[in-house]
Amino acid sequence: MTVTDTVGGAVGALPRELLVFEGARQIRDGDCVIAGTGLPLLAGLVAQRTHAPSARLLIESGVVFPKVVPTPLSVVDPRIMHAPSKLGSLIESLGGFVQRGLVSTGFLGGAQIDARANINSTWIERGTGRVRLPGSGGANDIASHCATIVILTSHEKRRFPERCDYVTSPGFLDGPGARRRAGLNPVRVKVVTDLCVMEGDDTVGELTVTALMPGATVEDVLAHTGFTPRIADTLGVVAAPAPGQLALLRDVLDPESRYFPERLKNGTAHE
Repeated sequence: MTVTDTVGGAVGALPRELLVFEGARQIRDGDCVIAGTGLPLLAGLVAQRTHAPSARLLIESGVVFPKVVPTPLSVVDPRIMHAPSKLGSLIESLGGFVQRGLVSTGFLGGAQIDARANINSTWIERGTGRVRLPGSGGANDIASHCATIVILTSHEKRRFPERCDYVTSPGFLDGPGARRRAGLNPVRVKVVTDLCVMEGDDTVGELTVTALMPGATVEDVLAHTGFTPRIADTLGVVAAPAPGQLALLRDVLDPESRYFPERLKNGTAHE
């Protein structure tokens, strides 16, 4: 892998920071977005404070449209509950918003993401047997009902098998038309990793590499993927954040480097 520790030198964005900014770019002004703590929440907060001030955050635990005080560490951290429209319940978030089709963009993660954008967070096969994982939570609801799914993850071969050991959350299922046959609405999926961006929709039913992270190559992507993804004819390069955006993330949203301990190693933490 040829990705450097930082992009643009010692003061440039770290690879995982780039995930946040590319995730934020998937949020449009006015979108209703469901996201958990971690990089997805930071992506939502960056979007709100830059190009999408009217974007509204929904938290699975029932916090509706809060004004998040950085930096919450869980979905029950009081900082994620600051000045919401409502403090509700999981049923209100998933049933009242997601299942009614009122949430345009959902952020998800998983142990496995396969060639057809299906997600596994239930169990994985190991040589000694199955290893149990946390399970779905609200992930299946989000993948089934949101129009756009964004996945922020590290790029490891084990995370990207040809087929998931178990499908917790549906992507394109078995390919074009499969979601419709299952009674699900169409979905657009974008997977952002520290090597590339892969995306797809129901018309193709597979993930396609559409952009590379700065310093990464197609060979890097293929070497770290358990299937052979489609490669777009023209590949973009993910844009690095402007200095002001990077300062927003580091100095305002995560000043103690709680989500980015690697900053301390690289000497990029706020002092």
